[in-house]
Amino acid sequence: MDKYRISSPGGDSIDVKRWRQLDSLLLDDPCEALLAQVQRTSAGRPWKGLKVWHQVWGLGDLYVPPARTHCIVLRRSTPTELLQRQGTVTGTARLEPGDAIIVPAETPSFWRSSASRDYVHMDLDPSWLRQAAGHDVRLGSCFGKADPVLAGFAHVLLASLDSDTSLLPAFADTISMGVALHLVENYAKADTINRNLPMLSRREMRVVVEAVASDLEADWSVAELAALLELSPFHFSRAFKRSFGTTPHAYVTAQRMERAASLTRKTSASFSEIAAETGYSSPAHFSQSFRRYWGVTPMTYRKGC
Repeated sequence: MDKYRISSPGGDSIDVKRWRQLDSLLLDDPCEALLAQVQRTSAGRPWKGLKVWHQVWGLGDLYVPPARTHCIVLRRSTPTELLQRQGTVTGTARLEPGDAIIVPAETPSFWRSSASRDYVHMDLDPSWLRQAAGHDVRLGSCFGKADPVLAGFAHVLLASLDSDTSLLPAFADTISMGVALHLVENYAKADTINRNLPMLSRREMRVVVEAVASDLEADWSVAELAALLELSPFHFSRAFKRSFGTTPHAYVTAQRMERAASLTRKTSASFSEIAAETGYSSPAHFSQSFRRYWGVTPMTYRKGC
């Protein structure tokens, strides 16, 4: 039985007594509140601090207790008008497919929609945000807005569930850190972010430059680069951009492309060999990236040299 669903959605007011009852509850797993509505879930997978589940249900008011996790909710199908209350704040929104809602940890919520429920939930342990930012971060509520990045993460995670693949903890760790970094940068409350970050020192910049140059084959994630300097990924990303004028990902790509162009121009190495040396998984991926960066294929570039 779905004990948090009211059988009739009628009326414009929130049941105050029912709302106050939520204060005495705190869920480890938000999914527990809506078990009858869960169509598929990542429960049982060895994913640390991340749970993904797909909610499908009809109309009706929902009173959902606070949870220990941050709840990221993505609309999947048709648009809907949505009345929400999160904690002490009430808001309305017209949700389009791909729009995101953020319910911070330990926040009760009320939901009333004009269309059937069809949402993907990503429940993230707050420890991921602490790891990303290097300190405690509080999220602000979001009652619905377009967020293609969060929608993209949700799409990848659903694809993993549907295909029963990507079961290793490292897969979820990568997604969790990406989601955490995005939340810290875009949804954290201003008083929990240090916006006066220093630039990287010359020594720190040299460490990054030399590390990337010495191993272009490596999968240089933001977390791995930040670890070189013993900084949090969030602080590293912001300080890196101020120091280099570009993002870590764009910098690594530029170094790979410069090396690839040099090998293409100055050697007779095959494109498979060049792809492997510059960190690309296949010649096709390498060729696509080369053309996107330089505007021509590797073959055309070589012929023109």
